Amino acid sequence: MTKDRAGILKSIGFSGDISEPKVSVIIPTYNDEKFIDRCLESVLTQTLKEIEVIVINDGSTDSTREILAEYEYHDSRVKVIDQENQKQGAARNKGLDIAKGKYIAFVDADDWIDNDYLELLYNAAEKYNVNIAAATATRDYENKVKYHLKLNEEKTYYGANDIIAALKNELITHSKIYRFEAVNDLRYEEQVLYEDGLYTIEAIYKCNSMVTVPDAHYHYYSNPNSTVKQKRKLSNENDKISTNLEIINFAQEHNIRLNKWLVLKEDHFIWKIKHYKDYKEYYFCGVKVCTKQIPFDNSKTFLVFNTAYLGDVLLCNSLCQNIKRAFPNSKVVFITSPSCKDVALYQDSVDDVVVYDKKGIHKGISGLIRFIKNFKYTNIYASFITYRSNSNRLLAKLLKSRFIQMGMKGNYPISSQMKHNLLLQPFTNKNIHNLPIKINLPEGIENKVKQISNDDYIVLCTTSKRIEKDMPVDTAADLINKITSETSYKVVFTGAGQSAVEYSEKLKAAGCDFIDLVNKTSILELGAVLKDAKGVISVDTGTLHYSLALNIPVCAVFYEDDKIANWAPDARIYKSVLVDKHQTAQNIYTEFMTLSNRENEQVINV
Repeated sequence: MTKDRAGILKSIGFSGDISEPKVSVIIPTYNDEKFIDRCLESVLTQTLKEIEVIVINDGSTDSTREILAEYEYHDSRVKVIDQENQKQGAARNKGLDIAKGKYIAFVDADDWIDNDYLELLYNAAEKYNVNIAAATATRDYENKVKYHLKLNEEKTYYGANDIIAALKNELITHSKIYRFEAVNDLRYEEQVLYEDGLYTIEAIYKCNSMVTVPDAHYHYYSNPNSTVKQKRKLSNENDKISTNLEIINFAQEHNIRLNKWLVLKEDHFIWKIKHYKDYKEYYFCGVKVCTKQIPFDNSKTFLVFNTAYLGDVLLCNSLCQNIKRAFPNSKVVFITSPSCKDVALYQDSVDDVVVYDKKGIHKGISGLIRFIKNFKYTNIYASFITYRSNSNRLLAKLLKSRFIQMGMKGNYPISSQMKHNLLLQPFTNKNIHNLPIKINLPEGIENKVKQISNDDYIVLCTTSKRIEKDMPVDTAADLINKITSETSYKVVFTGAGQSAVEYSEKLKAAGCDFIDLVNKTSILELGAVLKDAKGVISVDTGTLHYSLALNIPVCAVFYEDDKIANWAPDARIYKSVLVDKHQTAQNIYTEFMTLSNRENEQVINV
């Protein structure tokens, strides 16, 4: 314990009733061992004693948690809540979930307040019966102090426009208290930075009344090491732009005036550009040169490259969904080979598919030039080369993509699907989810099995592009016989190529009873067959992932140990089972029947 902290702990403590606190003070903290003493001393020595202090320890890895334990022990008003690091929005929401005060206040862990701050704000809010009381705020940095928000008089304001004008367009969460009853259903956006502006404008709109209290002072410390100061970090910049546009959209929807709301500022060597909602200001050597009426465009075009195989193309879909979650206004364009065009086109969250036929019309330098000349998208924000390919990387550069992300090199203990997902991480602070892949087949696609039989059926795919992955013919024959003799299911045999034809002939010679669809369906027709199946047993990763994308139960059979980590389906997000040992007909049959008998299986996102 530091000497200063020992003195602070002696000066705090409260013996009164705090079952109904007048103010709940919510303090999110992450690795603030240098500042947390100053903050808590300023809060716990307030002249207003009837408060609760909710400190959310957002996964600190320094001594912050040990320091908080001392304050929690010495003052019963302190409640410390621990959570994994989820950023300030989630931390504040946790505090809001348990707050009991008539009013709520937010104080950041590196800031502090004058000792009469809460009493002045509380008394003013009660005196005028308003929902917000706002204080003067100063910005403190390197022993320099300037006003962040200077209030000149105690005065009431009504309506969002008058309130925002009084606050000089400063939409900051701190330096205010809010009547909890008025904002108890509001929460912060989580997983992002700059989350407080949107919450504040929504709170102002709901509260609709405010009093300014100039003698109450909040001290905002401009911490150069804080996360939001990392201006060059791409994910932070994207968060800031998205949040500012959300604020503008909310204001427009609710007829709130925002004067010159800045969306983005570009700083260069001797010049800069300020981007507003509907115009830009150009500066040279600090002097404004001109203004142009150019609406700010937050739409972004992302290119997803995968010109490999069907299975890997499908596994890119989780990435496409994550792009749309992080950037709802974006356009996702999938670039793939001719054979995978249809399956790429109908993936969830894919806006368009462009075929790159590098073995056909786009072969060689002339073909590359032809592709670039006919490419209709411009201002590409980012390209994701999911299947490492230098030719695709060159193509992305020639298409003038602003950012290019290459797939991971080498072996990693994660699936190919998650490797693709992580390509997006540098662009957003939002969590990347391992989402199940999805395909939405167009209506009118013919299911050729239904022409043959209306019986329930199981799809069996025992061949692939590599013979070492194929199921032994004897095993397949035994498996078909077990299914047809012990269940009411028909067996539909699928595959492509001459090897699959030869395989099916061997099964017929062995007396197996099945519907043969080898080389008899297009990729979309195969999808229609899979969609109506009761389940799928497959050694081919393309077929098994196609089935998973259609939410069909899959028994994946693997004969190559070194490929399981990359291609095996994750049973936590898919209705699937993996057979990678003891690949006998009996074991495959048992595992599949156990899977197919599960009802209402819950799929989760990880």
